[in-house]
Amino acid sequence: MTDTADAVSPATSPRPISVLLIDDDETWARTQRRLLERSNERLSVSTATSFEAARDALAATEPDCVVCDYQLGDGTGVELLAEVRATEPDLPFILVTGEGDETVASDAIGERVTDYVRKLDLGQQPTGLVRRIETAVEADRSRRALARERRQKESLLETVTASATRSELGRNICEQLVDSGYACAWIAVLDDDHGVVPLATAGDTDYLEAVITPGTQPADCTEPAFRALEKTEPVVHAVTDTEGTTNESTDWERVAVDHGFSVVAAIPISHNGVYFGVLTVYSRMPQIDDREQALLTEYAETVGYAFQTTAWKRTLLSSATTTVDFILSEGCHPLLELATALPEGVTLRVATVIPRNDDEVLYVTTVREVTRADLSAGVDSTETVLSVDYYRTDDAITCGLVVESSAPETRLVDAGVSLSKTVVNSRQARISVGLGGDSTVSTCVDALTDRYGEGSVKTLWTADESTTSRAELIDDLTDRQRQVLELAVEAGYFERPRHNNTGELADALDISRATFTQHLRAAQRKLFAAEIHR
Repeated sequence: MTDTADAVSPATSPRPISVLLIDDDETWARTQRRLLERSNERLSVSTATSFEAARDALAATEPDCVVCDYQLGDGTGVELLAEVRATEPDLPFILVTGEGDETVASDAIGERVTDYVRKLDLGQQPTGLVRRIETAVEADRSRRALARERRQKESLLETVTASATRSELGRNICEQLVDSGYACAWIAVLDDDHGVVPLATAGDTDYLEAVITPGTQPADCTEPAFRALEKTEPVVHAVTDTEGTTNESTDWERVAVDHGFSVVAAIPISHNGVYFGVLTVYSRMPQIDDREQALLTEYAETVGYAFQTTAWKRTLLSSATTTVDFILSEGCHPLLELATALPEGVTLRVATVIPRNDDEVLYVTTVREVTRADLSAGVDSTETVLSVDYYRTDDAITCGLVVESSAPETRLVDAGVSLSKTVVNSRQARISVGLGGDSTVSTCVDALTDRYGEGSVKTLWTADESTTSRAELIDDLTDRQRQVLELAVEAGYFERPRHNNTGELADALDISRATFTQHLRAAQRKLFAAEIHR
């Protein structure tokens, strides 16, 4: 498997060059063809030995370069050049003559010949024609690439302006990329559970249907789109034939080979440090060079800007809450040390974060696939977790983890967001929040970077959820009433059989049993009254 973070180098994977060699001397044409192909393996040379044969060849094929003798028996090379320029004004055309002739050279220049060379010079420098062909073709390809890039940028601007929704924009962008020559294109975003889901697709979508399972976590798939989302950086992958191998991670690559894909480029969609998804294209050409990757990056950045603008408008003009995930790593979350100490693959899922007092924070946490003994041992081995209280240990362990008050969730709440959940594994902590009111992504990022430093946080935009349920119902609760109620729900207090009593839960919050009961009953009364009047 070939994998690079950058584009496949043009020097290591050059594009082939097709040449139409025209001369009425069959022996010279045959000899020159062998010489050209032996001198450079990039060249693929076909021949024509008359004016009419050259016409037929040009009608049937589209060579990258024409090398034509002046004398063709039934016509001249300049006459053929004039006909070519009528339909192909920029096709590289190299005229070859037996002797130098000022009149021929003047006529050829008048018809916009690309280059002009004498056969005598070719005999003295056998590789000279190869260099002339390469120079002419590369210059033509660069010119075409610039023109195509300019057209694509103009079309991109028109697409963004004409698209009213994210889905419409994504569909138009993917169709535009397929029209420009890619075999397949798609845009993926994250759902509420952080799984990858297609927003828009175009082209050879049979590949996507065979490979992509919506809802798969980025870390659970090696397909370039998933790896780019996981790494939040571009991934360009040269597809190789994996027939005969048994590595499951290459299943997607076998399908890509079956569909004729040669290279895949996946570019994260972001704007101002906020990641919205990934733009992925599949090409049947042998490479995606630096210029092409830069253009795809511009596409992704433009889509990111449009996505963020759309999200801001939707947040301001509706009752929807925009859900954003902040990803912290490298010791920036107090539970990361514990997650690292637990067996591989164990995840801590935090539903409630409660300031216990001025110095401590309580994380109400659910852990699966770990024993109580292993969890206790992990807590004992860490410095950040002060203690653990067990609420239930049946299908999964639900517990309260007490940490020192330097918790990123409290900083986000101070920035005006509502907490949804925190998920922590050995690599990172993902904090999901709802933006509303005056809260913005930038204020949240500033609050976190002020505490943990630049580069400590990545931001992922996920989905929108209604605020008419839980958020509105608890709006009238005091902070302590909400904390007491959330802890009671998470600890299984309202279930039968009851998992914990009010005394145990009060101890977790470092308050008296009477105070806990008072706040719990007040919260219940308010919620019941609010539900009746809905």
